Amino acid sequence: MEITCVQMDVLISFYIDGELTKSLKKKVEEHLKECPTCRAKYNILSSFFSEMYENCNDYFEEEHYSKPKVSQEYRNFRSNLSAYVDNELPPDESVKIKKYTISNKKARKDLEDTYNIRRLMNNSFKKTKSETKSDFSKNVLKQLELDTEFNLAFRPLLKVAIAFVVTVIVLTSIIIISFLI
Repeated sequence: MEITCVQMDVLISFYIDGELTKSLKKKVEEHLKECPTCRAKYNILSSFFSEMYENCNDYFEEEHYSKPKVSQEYRNFRSNLSAYVDNELPPDESVKIKKYTISNKKARKDLEDTYNIRRLMNNSFKKTKSETKSDFSKNVLKQLELDTEFNLAFRPLLKVAIAFVVTVIVLTSIIIISFLI
């Protein structure tokens, strides 16, 4: 069975991460040889992740790199920001965050950005959930009849981990960009 381009959209990230079985990896490689569109997608994604990894390492490993001076109060604010937004802090810590946010323009901007990202992610999740009645990746794998070789159904934590990593990458990118600006 040949792999379609729609199926490749799902499998390409697993291929880049080296998480495919040998037989599926071979089919993906055959498709990449034959399909210029999927090969271009693969090249873009793999180079993006390679460059991002290299740039992050270069940025933090440079001898001339010096972290901007950040107050301990601001560091505390940043480390508790997510918990504050999710209402997970004790009342006294929440009050400290509120007071600091009121008195610090950068903290207000960070809080606003965090709420905006959270709102966008929730809206995106709701939209995707309502539009998709079932798991697209799972359906693609079923179509390939590879459910026994590469079954994501028994790995719900893998899906959560992937979502978490993507969220962390997005948030880290935003933070790095905000420090660079």
